[in-house]
Amino acid sequence: MKYLVNLTIMSFILFFLCACSSNQGTSEILQSNSATIISKDYKEITKLLLKYKKILDLRNPNLYDKSLVNQITYDIKNNKNSINLLKNQTYLKYLTKAFEENTKYRSDFLILGLYKMFYKAYNIKDGHHLTALGYDSQLFKKVYYTLKVLRWKIRNAKDKNGRFLFATWQLNWQLEFNKNYKNITINNIKELPSLKNGNETLLNHSNFNFEITLTLMINAVENSLKAMGEEPLNLSLTAMKMIILF
Repeated sequence: MKYLVNLTIMSFILFFLCACSSNQGTSEILQSNSATIISKDYKEITKLLLKYKKILDLRNPNLYDKSLVNQITYDIKNNKNSINLLKNQTYLKYLTKAFEENTKYRSDFLILGLYKMFYKAYNIKDGHHLTALGYDSQLFKKVYYTLKVLRWKIRNAKDKNGRFLFATWQLNWQLEFNKNYKNITINNIKELPSLKNGNETLLNHSNFNFEITLTLMINAVENSLKAMGEEPLNLSLTAMKMIILF
């Protein structure tokens, strides 16, 4: 009887140890799979960022430095962080600079601010991560909210004269009107070059490429958060601004 009791106890101990080992192994596999998902999200984001820079420069030809195009593109493609237009400043300062009144090449500050933000959140400096534990989920949430605020800000920000800082969703006739007129009249609208020469009509749809590209970036960051077992809250614009101080 004593032998049977000891055997039962030993069997239970072995079962417990095997179960713990199995659970630990499963946890390690899940963490590794999550790290792979996060890495793929970053690669997708950099592709989207390169696309965003291309269409942003096309619509805003005077808002970027032509001499920096190749270097910015190279850094994003090769996970480098060599361009520092602002000495010893955070990505948030770059993004803030992009919307300041007298910034000459605001598109470059916007793109570099976005890239430096992703570079930091995805911890690219430290190289490949074997598990999802190498990432800061709170920083990812801040990135998520920052992107949502930026999506709104890029669409709406204007200078002191009421002109849009970035041309993105607007049609050419809307930009022409915004540039030359303060008061709306039907005669003003009819005389705008893009309408007068027939290139556009008042019924043309706005350009949603910028909005879609930023939304895909937001979705990728959210996917990374879910891989960490986290999910951002659905906050108001004011609440998000308070979190990121932007």
